[in-house]
Amino acid sequence: MLKPLDADAGKEQRGRVLVVGGSTRYPGAIVLAARAAARCGAGVVTVASARSVIDAIAGSDPNLTFFALAEAQPGVVATASAAQLTPVIAEKVKALLVGPGLAHAPGTDEFVGALLRNSRGTPTVVDADGLNALARTEDWMKLIPPRCVLTPHDGEAARMAGRVVPAGSGRIAFAERHARAWGATVALKGAVTIVTDGKKTFVHDLPNPTLGIGGSGDVLGGAVAAFLARGLAPLAAACAAVWIHGRAGALLASEIGESGALASDIADALPRALREILGAS
Repeated sequence: MLKPLDADAGKEQRGRVLVVGGSTRYPGAIVLAARAAARCGAGVVTVASARSVIDAIAGSDPNLTFFALAEAQPGVVATASAAQLTPVIAEKVKALLVGPGLAHAPGTDEFVGALLRNSRGTPTVVDADGLNALARTEDWMKLIPPRCVLTPHDGEAARMAGRVVPAGSGRIAFAERHARAWGATVALKGAVTIVTDGKKTFVHDLPNPTLGIGGSGDVLGGAVAAFLARGLAPLAAACAAVWIHGRAGALLASEIGESGALASDIADALPRALREILGAS
């Protein structure tokens, strides 16, 4: 699915990623997701969040750019701020990631809905609180853009589906059924992660406790967005991201052990996992 970059690949060919989320409670989630997108080869990664959040995190990573959104209250994006992003998305953005660290406050669900409606069909990843916002929105399936990857863990998937995710092999049938119903590629995260568009299904059956830490899912979302921006189809982007995320965790387990790795370590190990894949291609 992945090929080495062309020798003359510039930032536009590598793709621009826009990561939208963040809150005063979870300011790090959006930085982790954006850093992961950059570590997976995106040419430019922009973080968009409420102005108070941007004031707090701007400069935390010099490799990222930042875009301040109007806020309804400190740290909470205003619903109308979705319109601020419409020209940004239309200009050069190749992939959109919505949800890391967004939290829940009055207006955030409406903000997510407006952002997805305004995305103009840009390949999109919806993760974390973006998924929770959808689950609270009536007829949310109508908001899903054509090339979309949903990355829920079992709890988020249960809220979206209105039913508990079954254990064991039943998770595969659950993911396939709801990928078809939702019209999206689903990466059902867990110790065993299932990636499916309802027609083709892949199972990453390499449990690794190194990945079981807060922020690990944000890193995965950023990786999916980077591969979408590079031009991969949603199913291929999700599969590549899940494999490389898992391999990064395995590398860290062998280097520093299973207990001490941080989500930022996972993001920074992604290039080594990616090099293994591309070196063998």
